[in-house]
Amino acid sequence: MAQEGENPLTSKEQGLLPVRLTLKDALQSVDTINLQVMMANARLEQAIARISQSESDLLPHLDGIASGGRQTADLRSEGIQFPGFGPHIGPYNSFDARARVTIALFDPSAFERFQAAKKGEKLSEAELEKTREDVLALVASLFVDAQRKQQTVGFLKILLDRDRKGYEVSEYGYSEGTATLLDSNKFKSDLDQTRYLFAQAKQQAEDACLDLEAALQLPLDAPLELLDDESFTKQLENNAAVNFNDATNADMVLAASQLEAHKADQKTAYADFLPAISGTADYGRNGESPEHGSNTYFVGLQATVPLWEGGAQQANLKEVKGEIKEDQANLKDAGQQEQVNIAKARAAIMEADDLRQAKAQEFQTAYRALQIARHAQEIGTGTVLGLMQAKADLATAEDDYNEAQATWVMAHIDLLHAQGRLRDLINKGG
Repeated sequence: MAQEGENPLTSKEQGLLPVRLTLKDALQSVDTINLQVMMANARLEQAIARISQSESDLLPHLDGIASGGRQTADLRSEGIQFPGFGPHIGPYNSFDARARVTIALFDPSAFERFQAAKKGEKLSEAELEKTREDVLALVASLFVDAQRKQQTVGFLKILLDRDRKGYEVSEYGYSEGTATLLDSNKFKSDLDQTRYLFAQAKQQAEDACLDLEAALQLPLDAPLELLDDESFTKQLENNAAVNFNDATNADMVLAASQLEAHKADQKTAYADFLPAISGTADYGRNGESPEHGSNTYFVGLQATVPLWEGGAQQANLKEVKGEIKEDQANLKDAGQQEQVNIAKARAAIMEADDLRQAKAQEFQTAYRALQIARHAQEIGTGTVLGLMQAKADLATAEDDYNEAQATWVMAHIDLLHAQGRLRDLINKGG
């Protein structure tokens, strides 16, 4: 078990040494290194930047404009014609340089876009929280699966030793004439089958560890030593006992945030039908050249009234209303799914707890049987095969208990995930 404050995932001296890891270690580390969490954080930063972009429409804009050239013009294009004079004037020089400030005095569309951008930030925060919760649940599942597969390898190793010893005894008995060829062939068949299962279990354990290492961004060539943590198991048990009736998980928060974001979009769509008023003022030099010109200014107001844009505004409003209806249904479904998942997780905890107690009793029985077999061999009334079988029976009982324990742990993880409390438990240390 890692010491307090020590992160087993960042040790530079690991090399090919085993990485000792508990479930709590893995969950505490994954929140900062997982790629999906990093991407969700990046999306949140983008949402915050969009707020500043939308806010800029409500703030004064200052421009600097300068132009100069030489040109000719036809007065008839301006509706001007002097009798006795030709229509063409020029060529002549023109110069204009000025500073211009524009400010939105009344722009409901820009204001609602700004409000919608803030709702977008809340939505990105909800997406980040859901990603974190989902990744924690996934890593917990990968850890428990890898640990169980490692335990299965140890279990099958004991069975392999039993079958190997049984085959050796049968071969010796056949050579001495105390056993038949059929007995020897049966032990050989059992040995081959167990050897195959052992090799298969080793490969499955390696694959499961690679999946866990990839999720934790560990070196893929570093062996994993997955450890139990009784204190963290106790934390899981204590938290599951809390009657958390007002639970709101990440799925519900995300669904609610999505609904609020589309409601803000609806307000923006309505605001697009309203007029906008802006004020403009400029000051600068205008004339033939900077030396031959005079200072001029302009101050004015501009009102823009949307009349018809080919039906785009009406279609956008209709689309947003449809999205709101979908979000309302999604929020209701998320709430129902949350209650179902909580109930299923609590039922799974009770079932797994009963199974744990039963398997613990079977383990005690197998342990006593092993002691009897060991004593029988010591006094000469037992056999080597009898002792090996007793060890195998104990390993089987232990493996059954480990399976029940893994189911129990995952049921608690599922409950915390359904309640939206998994990350909170990890951050607060229970």
